Amino acid sequence: MLRKTLLLSLLSFLLLAAVLPAQPITIDRVEPDNWWTGFNEQDVQLLVYGENIQSARASVDYPGVTLERTTLVKNPNYQFLTLRIHEEAEPGTVQINFTRGNHTTTHDYEIRERSNSPNRNQGFDSSDVIYLLMPDRFANGNPDIDEIPGMLEGVDRSNPDARHGGDIRGIINNLDYIKDLGMTAVWFTPILENDMPPEYGAYHGYAATDMYRVDRRFGTNEEYLELIDKAHGMGMKVIMDMIHNHVGTHHWFIKDLPTDDWVHPLEVYGTTNFRTSTVMDPYASEYDFNSTVKGWFVVDMPDLDQRNELVATYLIQNTLWWIEYSGIDGIRMDTHPYPYKEYMAEWARRVLDEFPDFNIVGEAWMPNTPTTAYWQTGFPSFDGYESYLPSVTDFPLYGSLIAGLNEQPGWDTGISRLYFTLSQDFLFPDANLNVIFPGNHDLDRIFTVMGEDYDKYKLALSFILTTRGIPQLYYGDEILMTGGGPDGLKRKDFPGGWAGDQINAFTHEGRIQLGEETGFPVLEAHDFLKRVSIWRQDKDVIHNGKLTHFIPVDNVYVYFRHNEEETIMVVLNGQNEPRSLDMSRFSELLDGYNSAHDVVGSHSFRLGDQLEVAPRQAMILELGVE
Repeated sequence: MLRKTLLLSLLSFLLLAAVLPAQPITIDRVEPDNWWTGFNEQDVQLLVYGENIQSARASVDYPGVTLERTTLVKNPNYQFLTLRIHEEAEPGTVQINFTRGNHTTTHDYEIRERSNSPNRNQGFDSSDVIYLLMPDRFANGNPDIDEIPGMLEGVDRSNPDARHGGDIRGIINNLDYIKDLGMTAVWFTPILENDMPPEYGAYHGYAATDMYRVDRRFGTNEEYLELIDKAHGMGMKVIMDMIHNHVGTHHWFIKDLPTDDWVHPLEVYGTTNFRTSTVMDPYASEYDFNSTVKGWFVVDMPDLDQRNELVATYLIQNTLWWIEYSGIDGIRMDTHPYPYKEYMAEWARRVLDEFPDFNIVGEAWMPNTPTTAYWQTGFPSFDGYESYLPSVTDFPLYGSLIAGLNEQPGWDTGISRLYFTLSQDFLFPDANLNVIFPGNHDLDRIFTVMGEDYDKYKLALSFILTTRGIPQLYYGDEILMTGGGPDGLKRKDFPGGWAGDQINAFTHEGRIQLGEETGFPVLEAHDFLKRVSIWRQDKDVIHNGKLTHFIPVDNVYVYFRHNEEETIMVVLNGQNEPRSLDMSRFSELLDGYNSAHDVVGSHSFRLGDQLEVAPRQAMILELGVE
């Protein structure tokens, strides 16, 4: 296919060169707009865009940099240049000359030296607690950029599906709040330009219209760097949200497609069936597989065809560019199972080859443990697939948590669901790298799901913060924000993030006021989450200790996190009645201990033959010796 494209494009070039010698050479875009020395992969593909740019011949004259290949495509407004940056190349400005007839235009292309700063590209792991927020709904730090002339949507806070005006400056201004809450990493939904019409509700960031530019209604690329640098300076990490399955219909290259196979045709495949298990189903029909992988996510998000080598290289380089440019510590890859899995594997391999300390979590919204584990690197798949993906989102554990705390208990229902789901961890190559959560921007809020029952909320959060895996919380969980149903209602504005908000929940006084208004124990919830999150920061026993659990009895789940230095006992009573636990049952892990400090209740006591547990009580017990 590529050879045929090259032949057709060469003919186009010859024809254009004959008829366009007098036209000026216009270069509207070169992406990526810079690169670096020192990458393991020395080649970088430049997308060059401009009217009839194919009729101009490119050349390079710079020590250590060679033009290895020029790829021409059907659309005469594109050419793709492959530069090789050899080991001896020094940072500097490469002049790329474009010549048509007697006319030459020079584009200055910067090559930089890669950073070796130790606090960049750190990765994330089970020692972290991730705080997920939506920039548009968190805080408005710069109202002057709410409306940008020429952009298609402004701000309407009265509409839950419109832009509300949150921005990068708002996040920067409240990093102290996030740090004080005990969070060690921040993940926010995409910040790239989403210049889509208002009816598409692209405030969420998942319909990119420029993959190298921060949305101007969020701020600038430079402000994004400022945010990352400040977070790093405070000892926090930053995780970037990316999407390689699709872009928005108003993306600049969708309006003028380079090739016919840049995206899958909507008229052929329609929208996706969302049945991602077809990707590994040994009995899946070709029709269903195509619907999953080639169907558009929604009609305003064109589905990229990563079988096109130019598309695949463009996307991989975009990722490498952002990592090196910004210093981010990890990536959350949206809709990970929807693109071609072979491409996703090569993408992850390339990223980790260049940044070995980095981490990636793939959003694998799968129905059960086997189909989730399939995506984690090292899984012994029947088809020989190797994903190279270190971390996956643990939706099966989320489903068990929600059902387990809300349904009637039984042999395999109620809180026993947590036990049975974790007992399948032998399928994961490394379950401790799973990202676990009580909710996110696509799910009803945890306090709402728990029926606004504070005790159930504490059970859920205590579990997430003490079981295996990498915990991720959702902005507002700490102040018992509610919301469910339509997406806009799951993504309410954080109170106090906008000038004029009557309540400012970023402050102690504001949380008191919010509790008085809602009738919820807001202050208590915030203090509880902060206390446990800060407590776990230096607890290697929680980060990496062994997990030993006991079959739930009477809807009470007991498990231990333990290593050679320390033992933690966690008790979750999912019953609406008090329970008295016979401690002899747990003697294999209690031997030598006679006291406990309850992190949740902030009190200490001596251990006896029985442990009294209140209805729907969560206990996190540091075991000790008096």
